[in-house]
Amino acid sequence: MKLVIILLSVIIAMSISSLILNQLKECEKSDTGIEICYWKLSYRRKFIRTLWLIPIGIILVFCFYITFQSTIWTFLVAAGFTIMLLVQAMYNYKKWKTTTE
Repeated sequence: MKLVIILLSVIIAMSISSLILNQLKECEKSDTGIEICYWKLSYRRKFIRTLWLIPIGIILVFCFYITFQSTIWTFLVAAGFTIMLLVQAMYNYKKWKTTTE
């Protein structure tokens, strides 16, 4: 039951994110100051924000293990976070370097 709730939450979050992305696709990018909306950031700031997510991801995986007490599920969640963060960091870094050249 908990897994269904988690999967449903992820699907809802991804749906909302894609709707916001479509609306804010052409907005002006910000490279200074505080910006809450991820899509308004430059690629450099997206890369920095992705790096900040690494300690948060570690804490979330630890909390996941404490909550569910399952080594297998914790490993799968940790692997998913790791892959997501690595792909996102590489993509943002590459786009940052190509836009500055």
